[in-house]
Amino acid sequence: MDAMFGVANPSYTIGAAVLLGWGLLDCFFGYRVFRLAVALLGALVLGLLATSAAGQWLGGGEVVSWVAFAVGAVLGLVLSFAFYLVGVFLAGFSFGYSVTLALVPFTGSAATLLIGAVAGTVCGLLALLMQRLLISAATAFGGAFRVALAAAFFFDGLDWQFYLHSPEQIPALLVGRWWVTVLTLGLGLIGLATQLRRPAAGEPKKK
Repeated sequence: MDAMFGVANPSYTIGAAVLLGWGLLDCFFGYRVFRLAVALLGALVLGLLATSAAGQWLGGGEVVSWVAFAVGAVLGLVLSFAFYLVGVFLAGFSFGYSVTLALVPFTGSAATLLIGAVAGTVCGLLALLMQRLLISAATAFGGAFRVALAAAFFFDGLDWQFYLHSPEQIPALLVGRWWVTVLTLGLGLIGLATQLRRPAAGEPKKK
């Protein structure tokens, strides 16, 4: 299936621009910003949940909502740092899952999702053992794919949201648009090499 969408839609254009920026940031700086990204995601999720709970239990109100969001966000930050290894596992899982979808041809969506989930679980466990390499690889190639999706939108009018919501259709996209595959792999390798060349936190810089 080849999903197309008109570039005239403002929300899709803005979303594609955000996707492009997010992809580039992850591709080249993913390992450095990973802990911060996990913390911000946890703060956002817990803040929104706290706001929703306050609205149901306390009757809402702007002040109550903001206080609930602040409390939830702080709690989300603390829990995200405490459960950092969960984020590491999920990063490895997403890498194994995405690579499986991209490189291994399956005929049925159920088989694709199952094999992708198994490969993702293996990569998630490996990520816990080799955190820097796997996180760098996951963010580099994941970011590169998001850049490729955004580029396909701007150049071909591709409906990028369709493939984020239906990952089982990604192999058809990679076969139908060979340049998306080349861009993802090429940019991903460059991003991985760039991340691994930088010293890890606490390591002295090479002269």
